[in-house]
Amino acid sequence: MVSGIWLPIVTPFRNGQVDVDALQRLAERYLNEEISGFVALGTTGEAALLDHNEQLTVLQALLEVVGTRLTVVVGVGGLNTRDMLHEIHRFARWDIGGYLVSAPAYICPDQRGVQWHFEQVAHATDRPIILYDVPHRTGVSIETDTVERLIECPNILAIKACVPERFRDLCRLPISVLCGNDDAFLDCLTVGGTGGILASAHLFADALEEVQERVLSEKPEEAIALFDSLRPVINLLFDAPNPAGVKAALSVRGLISKETRMPIMEASEELTERLRVGLEICARMQAVVA
Repeated sequence: MVSGIWLPIVTPFRNGQVDVDALQRLAERYLNEEISGFVALGTTGEAALLDHNEQLTVLQALLEVVGTRLTVVVGVGGLNTRDMLHEIHRFARWDIGGYLVSAPAYICPDQRGVQWHFEQVAHATDRPIILYDVPHRTGVSIETDTVERLIECPNILAIKACVPERFRDLCRLPISVLCGNDDAFLDCLTVGGTGGILASAHLFADALEEVQERVLSEKPEEAIALFDSLRPVINLLFDAPNPAGVKAALSVRGLISKETRMPIMEASEELTERLRVGLEICARMQAVVA
């Protein structure tokens, strides 16, 4: 089972370049928090805006720090299956724990095409595959019936689910369901989700793990109270295109620059200040409900 809190780690920049030192400091920091693993080169890592050399720089920097201490899964996305298979083969020489793979973006295949796409991916590697159902980015869903057929592939082990209306049906299948919507994390857990791949884990990894633990311990009121203490900041994080809000919050904590890669704009000064205030309030609220 794939479970727990997974961190889709940001890619720090400085003056337009990948800030390797900042990335490695972040990785070392999160190794001491309650996460189950890292997702490199995901949406929150601005992977689509990195060239091939930058992607390899990010992956090498992360693996140098993480080593075998935690699992690193690599995000793979794009427009066509052939190029995505090439990416999988390109990453095969690295000691990674699997791939987070989306449906082809923009071209909107039907469900037969979606199934074919993921079957090609599964056959291209022996490593674990996490399906990534993110239709607001790709333009096409991975329907529950399609997931049910895909889990016949032995290395398709989990799905990052971003459509809350499908959480319950997905959780009835023999597949790990990881929430991909930060604000819906508690809803996903409540119907049987096994964890989440959550940008907000940059700020709240330990607290999110505790929310899950309270759900598993059948303490729903405590889980709700703790998650509600996080919710205002979680909502603020997505007031700008991801990961601008996350980077701004991390900059408030003095961990990285809030620089993003265009056309994603940096979070405004107004949002950065709101995040600063929100984090202070959140810390006080967490102390009350802990």
